[in-house]
Amino acid sequence: MSRIVVSCVIALGPLLLAAPPAAADDVQSWTEVEVGVPASDRIDWTVGGVARIRDSLGSVYDRRAGTDVEFRLSDLASVAFGYLLLHRAPSGFGSGHAWDHRLSAGLTYPLLRRGVRVEGTTLYERHLGRPDVPDFNRYRQQVELELPRAQLSPWLYQSLAFVRRGFVRSRSRVGLRWRLGSGHSFIGAYQFERRRSGADWRPRHAVVSEWSIDLAAGQAVIP
Repeated sequence: MSRIVVSCVIALGPLLLAAPPAAADDVQSWTEVEVGVPASDRIDWTVGGVARIRDSLGSVYDRRAGTDVEFRLSDLASVAFGYLLLHRAPSGFGSGHAWDHRLSAGLTYPLLRRGVRVEGTTLYERHLGRPDVPDFNRYRQQVELELPRAQLSPWLYQSLAFVRRGFVRSRSRVGLRWRLGSGHSFIGAYQFERRRSGADWRPRHAVVSEWSIDLAAGQAVIP
């Protein structure tokens, strides 16, 4: 039980200790779709897309499409490599859109598995081609918590991001995961984010929906 409490503190600590969320400038909605493609017993291949809407749901300012390949080394760890293509307003603000790219490599490992699944991911990202800033590296530490056997499970997510100059972003999500069967699921969550912009920290609020479709789960087994 004490390990569960510690894991919850790790996941929710930045959200609970942060300053009270400032009033949102508008209403944002982030929709993510992830599709699992049949690969092999130890290799998972996913493709997906993201659309982010702002201005009281009036404009799509960020579109993303990407793919990841994950290699399960053992029951205790997996590594993943990914590519993301982005089309968005520079820095998420202003008018006009531009293309940029992101390469990633991550290590995922379990922190707790007894009734509650707590999973950590250490992620390296290389950001390329952004028109507003030079190419740069970013490091992210992520923790995800849920009940793996429940059809409807509480779902918590915490991400901390760092660049060369230090800590630049905290992103917290609190919601529910609904397992739809055949490997498919839906997550609905509230997100609060604090981002560093110069000497200031900008708050951002969003309603997040994530759809996961597993094509591999429905693949017929041929004897």
